[in-house]
Amino acid sequence: MPFIMWSGDLCVGHDVIDAQHKKLVDIINNLFDAINAKQTGNVLDGIFAELIDYTNFHFGDEERFMEECNYPVLADHKHEHSELVKKVLYHKEQFIGNKKMFEMKLMNFLKDWLIEHIYHSDKKFHAYLNNK
Repeated sequence: MPFIMWSGDLCVGHDVIDAQHKKLVDIINNLFDAINAKQTGNVLDGIFAELIDYTNFHFGDEERFMEECNYPVLADHKHEHSELVKKVLYHKEQFIGNKKMFEMKLMNFLKDWLIEHIYHSDKKFHAYLNNK
């Protein structure tokens, strides 16, 4: 069973953003599987790199969509994105330094952040678009 189960509840109603969110869920699930399979550092480093790269790609797309629509809280949303990237990098370093103690803390952070961000920030953008 996946660590994060994709469901319609996570959809924001924008096909591109929803597909990208699903891809982020898949990467997090891959990281979870690799940790459980006790994969080597190279495998985990590769998945972390993919997560960071894809997160930056996704945030860029999302922010461009928001700019095009003159989303009034874009600055706040960008700040959330920036903070996540910093936290993921921090968690990556903590994970590498103390793998055994940190596995579930990392995974729960990623899961909670992604789901909370979609529910509380990204869905606000979708509501804004629907009202526009």
